[in-house]
Amino acid sequence: MRFGIAIFLMIIAAISTPVFSQNDSGKKVAQILITGNSKINTATIEHVLKLTPGSLYTKEAMEKDRNAITALGYFQAVSVKTEDTPDGVKITYDVLENPVVTDIKLTGTSPIPEEKIKSLLTLRAGQVLNTNTLNSDIDAIQRYYSDLGYIAFVTEDTGIDAETGVLTIPIVVSTVEKVVITGNKKTKEYVFLREMKTKPGQVFNMNTLKQDIAKIYNLDVVEEVQVPKTEPGSSIGKIIITIPVTEKKSGQVMVGLGYSSQSQLVGRAEISETNFRGRAEKLTLQWETSAAKKGSGDQTGGTNSFDIGFVEPWIDKKNTSLSVNVFNKLVYRFASSFPGVGGSINGETYNERRKGASLGLSRPFSEHTRGFITFRGETVQTADIPTSTANLTENGPIRSITLKMQKNTRDFDRDPAVGWFNSISWEFGNVDVNEKYAVDDGSGGTTIVTNPLKGSNSTIQLDIRRYWSKGGRKTLPDDKRNTFAARLMLGTAMGEIPFFEQLFVGGSDTLRGYREDRFWGNKMAVLNLEFRKPITKGMTGVLFVDAGDAWGGNSGFTIKGMDQHKDFSPRMGAGLGIRVVTPIGQLRLDYGFGDEGAKTHFSIGHTF
Repeated sequence: MRFGIAIFLMIIAAISTPVFSQNDSGKKVAQILITGNSKINTATIEHVLKLTPGSLYTKEAMEKDRNAITALGYFQAVSVKTEDTPDGVKITYDVLENPVVTDIKLTGTSPIPEEKIKSLLTLRAGQVLNTNTLNSDIDAIQRYYSDLGYIAFVTEDTGIDAETGVLTIPIVVSTVEKVVITGNKKTKEYVFLREMKTKPGQVFNMNTLKQDIAKIYNLDVVEEVQVPKTEPGSSIGKIIITIPVTEKKSGQVMVGLGYSSQSQLVGRAEISETNFRGRAEKLTLQWETSAAKKGSGDQTGGTNSFDIGFVEPWIDKKNTSLSVNVFNKLVYRFASSFPGVGGSINGETYNERRKGASLGLSRPFSEHTRGFITFRGETVQTADIPTSTANLTENGPIRSITLKMQKNTRDFDRDPAVGWFNSISWEFGNVDVNEKYAVDDGSGGTTIVTNPLKGSNSTIQLDIRRYWSKGGRKTLPDDKRNTFAARLMLGTAMGEIPFFEQLFVGGSDTLRGYREDRFWGNKMAVLNLEFRKPITKGMTGVLFVDAGDAWGGNSGFTIKGMDQHKDFSPRMGAGLGIRVVTPIGQLRLDYGFGDEGAKTHFSIGHTF
């Protein structure tokens, strides 16, 4: 037994087994008696005996039978004596039964309810204590805790009170004494610890620690997290956890030049820091300029652009995050998928000058659910939009508030294999935009028609993503998984919607095989399907099928060469791509086929 009976049995055996002469050969067993049992019936005991009346007697066989009785688990002690008779050897086994269990008391079961642990037991009150059953129940208890990710054991203090019959089973569930991060030279230790649910004083759980490791990776400040080490703490039931990390290079400076017939020579510089001050804060600065001359219809105010962004992931103890963005930038609507190349419509450059700022706050509501609120204010100036009937410009301010709820159960955010990502947002605000049409007056001149666009609007968007992998959830980001991924996006815009605030579909992030923003309107629907297969470390091949559309625009015009429609008329795109992990992130190159030909799309990160 687990509470000192084994030694007692050995002593009893030593003092109760008689010394035999060395010449026992030829003797037969005359009679076998069982004494001392009251609860356990004699037949149960006799069933395990090998010696029977009339069989050849040996001391070794008798000892094996005594051990077999002990192995039944019902007895504190089993002694044996022999007596020579004219008919042979008379063997008497005297047993001392274990107490009857009147009650079972479990201690230290938390965080598992005591009743749940009791339900695992096969030993019941009213039965004679059986140490075999008890040991099996102890194994079941420890296995149950282990299956749930806990480190727990039943102590040697397990025992039954001989007077009351109360069986006590003490359980010790390990708790965290300390969490230590090693290998971090830049990142503050608390940046890791605040992301973790595994904290000092709390019950240790391996599954929770695995989730914590994923959160550390999602900070985007480490290249690798080695297998955590656990070691005994200062007392029984306490453990110290050590997590070795290897930090990644978080600061980047990128400078580049590009050329297109629309934008001519384009210069671009970007400075990004994903671990600013060692606090996992994100700071970005983008600047771009073009040598292109301002066209006669271009009201966007030059070719220089800048965009400054800052994200503070924790501004309080409840993990409220703050994001700030200030910008004065050109947006190339209908642009090529390659950065720095301006958009064009039948050879005419089109872009939007956006000046403003946004402020966002978010806070978790549960383990996987987070709420967002974003305030946006900007002024938009457009170049001429060459419609089928007139050239159009839209200039004016926009103010809006966006509420969003997001649920994320993915294993790793940047390259998931298993999980969900669901997001629903509602943006509401107002616009005060002047639309100006340059209309042919029929005599060789033009007439400027002004149409004020003023009032409230709102946009509702739904984004549902699902990831499947036969290999299950990743333990580490680099684990190779064949993954099937799907995304459904739906959106609708209501109220006074300027052209540039409509819902756009087409290009690298929505409908591959078509130019950027190819379709627009006040409604949109997109379905993306991808099969992702790792090729080598850091390289993944992708097969994709896209279907989508935007329709029902309320601006009352279409752009030359880019016909639109009022009703849902989905387009299909399909192709293949490759993803390559580089120091600046995961580069994405897709080649898609659509109804209007083939397109090459270049971007960073997965499409979704």
